[in-house]
Amino acid sequence: MTRITHIKLSMIAGATCAILASASHAAPLPQVSDNLPPQALKNVPEGKLKQTLLRVPQQARDRALQRLADLGIPTVDQRFMDADSSGELFYIEEGLVEDVEEAAEETGELNSSDSVLPAVDVFKLHTNPNSANKIFLDFDGGLISGKAWGGGASYDTQPFDLDGNPTDFNDAERARIHEIWTRIADDFAAFDVDITTEAPESMGPNTGWLLFTKDADKNGKAMPSQGAGGVAYIGVWGRSNYTYYQPALVYYNRLGGGAATFMAEAGSHEMGHNFGLGHDGNSTTSYYRGTGADNDPSSWAPIMGVGYYKNVTQWSNGDYPDANQLQDDIAILQSQLGGSSDTSGNAENPVALVIDEQGQFSATNREVDPGTLIAANKGSIQVADSDWFQFSAGTGPLTINATPAWDAFTRTARRGGNLDIGLRLYDAQGTLLVEYADSYETSASISTTVAEGLYVLEVYGTDSVYASDYGSQGHYYLQGEITLGSADTTPPDPNPMEFAQQPEATSAYSIAMASVVATDDRQGIVSYQFTCTYGDACVSSDWQTETTFTANGLSASSEYCFTVSARDLAGNVTEPSAEMCATTNDAPVELTAPVAPSGLTVTDGQDGTAVLSWTDNSDNETTFEIEREKEFKAGRYKFTQLVASLAENTESFTDSSGTGSYIYRVRAVNSAGSSDWTSWSEVTVTSGSTDGVNKPCRGKQCSL
Repeated sequence: MTRITHIKLSMIAGATCAILASASHAAPLPQVSDNLPPQALKNVPEGKLKQTLLRVPQQARDRALQRLADLGIPTVDQRFMDADSSGELFYIEEGLVEDVEEAAEETGELNSSDSVLPAVDVFKLHTNPNSANKIFLDFDGGLISGKAWGGGASYDTQPFDLDGNPTDFNDAERARIHEIWTRIADDFAAFDVDITTEAPESMGPNTGWLLFTKDADKNGKAMPSQGAGGVAYIGVWGRSNYTYYQPALVYYNRLGGGAATFMAEAGSHEMGHNFGLGHDGNSTTSYYRGTGADNDPSSWAPIMGVGYYKNVTQWSNGDYPDANQLQDDIAILQSQLGGSSDTSGNAENPVALVIDEQGQFSATNREVDPGTLIAANKGSIQVADSDWFQFSAGTGPLTINATPAWDAFTRTARRGGNLDIGLRLYDAQGTLLVEYADSYETSASISTTVAEGLYVLEVYGTDSVYASDYGSQGHYYLQGEITLGSADTTPPDPNPMEFAQQPEATSAYSIAMASVVATDDRQGIVSYQFTCTYGDACVSSDWQTETTFTANGLSASSEYCFTVSARDLAGNVTEPSAEMCATTNDAPVELTAPVAPSGLTVTDGQDGTAVLSWTDNSDNETTFEIEREKEFKAGRYKFTQLVASLAENTESFTDSSGTGSYIYRVRAVNSAGSSDWTSWSEVTVTSGSTDGVNKPCRGKQCSL
């Protein structure tokens, strides 16, 4: 197959316009914390990073020191870091170098399949093509320029090449690319992201770029941090200028001469840095190499350490001995990517195990079926998740095998999978019959004898002798054989289904209902579905084991009609119940602020009081408020006072003001707000039969 030669225009556009200066691309410098300890630079260990910080301007130095503090990067990590001229930090993966020559390494054995599937194009692989988040695995090489690397320098990067022919990908190279994609896909299986080998149409804040190349370009020019296993900026995913800090570089010639196992581990590791993850180390090293003998099926290492030789590599939260980094990797990744969707059922709604006429079942893996054209009998375990399958079996033996992602390229060592599988088998009543969770094996198997009936299989991530179940997530594939029994074709009873409580409005926007409890002839679990058959913005339920349902988000004063059906584990569904209808309540009247009163008059009570009257123009006020100001200089008033809060529907008030000249105003109030004030009205209050009269208010204080 000829190498891809297209130029990634969206990635290198800056190179065609003489390259913008790095300062114009760099993120704005943040305010440096006043709490940054003055000895921060002193505490940075001797090495490239400290040398750079002593050389760059103060603002860049402060930025780098603040980032070290904010990210909580351990001192032992800082020996493997550097900063650019703006103070942005990146990791130099000297600890990922593996000089053992593995160029002759064979890829894992490809599992065969009887399924007829199209040939795989390893340069168009996708795990989740509809996701808005992308991680592009680039093996083509090509020009990168105008990036943060080298302050905007140009590099004509080399393609992935094992046979000395850089113009063509041979079968061995293509197989390694496929395996690398499979392993990285498993690392990110729990997250909403498309791991792809096809160049995206455009790059942006949510598209990562992993370039697998050599540490010298086509012209012999040293790539950034030449001699390391890779290099990547930390905490740049999602930024508006993320493309400036790309690509994350993996130098395959420093990784066993291009070993797929090493390249995949390094690739996920470098992307982890882009997401803000630091190294998983301990008190003596920045790179924790894991635990367990390398040939132990459950030997473990963290992805952000070094997991080249272990069979299980996972995201970590530092729950291993002497950990120096307690970042919650999964929470950090999930906060930026979101979780992947669960497509393999749950306890209330298990999916059917697809079994052939001989009682056998199997699944296609990501090597023969990377696009999941055949979805049966497989899935992926997400965070705090388990998958559920249902099937009918006859009396006799039953065998179920579950294999993690390494089912694709079968290996006995360096498998690098994430999922350590546990299995539970239940009968139709939900009674646990068999559980398998071997602390020393990542695959799982159940072999038992069962009576004829319906059964449910739960697949979940478990812990091992070396690690907790924290990072136990990823792809799995089911295979096995059962004894066929008689088909279950009887739906639950009653049939048709019936309501126990017909639909009834509970508000202007919701209707509640309940079904009778249905029974299954094989004593299995029954699920219910409430279907809206009529109404605006109709809302139906999913299949659920609860017999009650409330439809929310409906329209007020509207009729809605529903039916209810029941289903057993074999998939037999009753006829729907008779249609029942209900009308939602009227929408509550929206309270608005009251209308302002009018016609305010104020007269002298001739006994030291002011007598107010007005017209109530609203029917929804709860109080009237009256304010008063006193004249302190001819025509000028001050000392505003709230002199009364009166009950609704009031239209008069007598204020014991005492003698003097005053102005008054009134407004209506309720919980939604207040009306406008009336105009000020002026009065002179006397203590006897004097000339106190209601007069128009004059002066600046009398404006509305």
